[in-house]
Amino acid sequence: MENIKAQDKNTLPLTSYCFKILINRILDVHSSAYSKNFMLSVSQLYGFGNYDPKMPNLKMELEKLTDGFVNGKYLYDKKRELQAGKSIIKLNRFYKTIVFQFIGYTDIYEFLQREIIDPEENARQLNLISSIDEVQPIYYVSYHFGEYKEIIKAEVTVAHDWKIMEYKYLYPQVDGSFKEFYYFGSVKKRADALHIRTKTLIDGKMVEGGENILYIGYGDPSRCQYMLGVFSAFDINNRVIAGKTIHEKFDTKQEMIQESRNRVIPAYIAQELRNVRIESDAIIPASRLEISQKSPYSITYQKIPGNYTFEFYQDEKPIGEFAFSINKDTYRVTPATSGILVQQDAFALIQNGSVIHFSFQTTGISLFTQLEVFIKTYYLNNSTSEIEGVFSGLDIENRLVNGVVKVKYR
Repeated sequence: MENIKAQDKNTLPLTSYCFKILINRILDVHSSAYSKNFMLSVSQLYGFGNYDPKMPNLKMELEKLTDGFVNGKYLYDKKRELQAGKSIIKLNRFYKTIVFQFIGYTDIYEFLQREIIDPEENARQLNLISSIDEVQPIYYVSYHFGEYKEIIKAEVTVAHDWKIMEYKYLYPQVDGSFKEFYYFGSVKKRADALHIRTKTLIDGKMVEGGENILYIGYGDPSRCQYMLGVFSAFDINNRVIAGKTIHEKFDTKQEMIQESRNRVIPAYIAQELRNVRIESDAIIPASRLEISQKSPYSITYQKIPGNYTFEFYQDEKPIGEFAFSINKDTYRVTPATSGILVQQDAFALIQNGSVIHFSFQTTGISLFTQLEVFIKTYYLNNSTSEIEGVFSGLDIENRLVNGVVKVKYR
């Protein structure tokens, strides 16, 4: 913990519910450092009146954090306010920080995420802080590709000068209602990115939810109309997932809510996020062939690397060729035809490993800008010079083309 100075004159209001948990945690942390049989009077415990400064006391412990004077009666008076039934307990000066540092938290926000597990009480405390916060909340709607092959929205509230972000994920139901899931995120800014670590309430406990990383550039994040990034988390089926997320800013809370509950997904969002998702099955493989359903085909997959030349035919007439190689160690694709740049490439075994699908996006002196090729995989296991498949794609004049492809492979 870093030592702090009395610099902030603002007041931190706490609900009675929040302060009760806070003071109990302070007393627990203090007493755990000493024998349970070590009985202290109230004045000795807090450090005021006729107390022995050489004996354990909270005043001494708190002064270690401030490097200065602490009024030992301050916390005792606040506890008396709680016992008297006061609904709001106010902490001021350095007390509003050191009490949280003393129990191992950076500030009120981290304390709320770890200790206040009741969502309604958590929201009450945050709203109480927001009512006096000089920095107004900022509102976003976030989008990601969800469990049921559709894009999911969330209401996102940025509070307290980008220290905390609250997420309310909305899952549409058949009857037109929404099932809501709440996540509370602590935010750390690192150069040009925001790191958001979230927690959620499960079975009465705050547990790890996931992490978002959003790119914001080197300016003020409040100026970002859109924030793009990635996330990793658990979905509602408790699978480990990852994907791309987009956050869109709205001027008011009402506008955010209206958009989040609108079932229409904007086209500029849909085309970026559809099917952009990674799911990890909840299994523990006993062997490398049990990693996934396609693992048994890795025996065939490892035979794919080599040198390829595709010869393309339309109506039995040759129209050109494309050569490339796949590295046997790294599986990297490298074009061998001069003047062609491969922007994107992919190859995968499909149909239970019986077909290999190649996909290329190319520029330069190329027959195609987009090319899809399908070939039976028997050539990988049998020495044959007669390898044929089919192709389709877009040529350099943006025409749809298809035909037969003959393959030279070694």
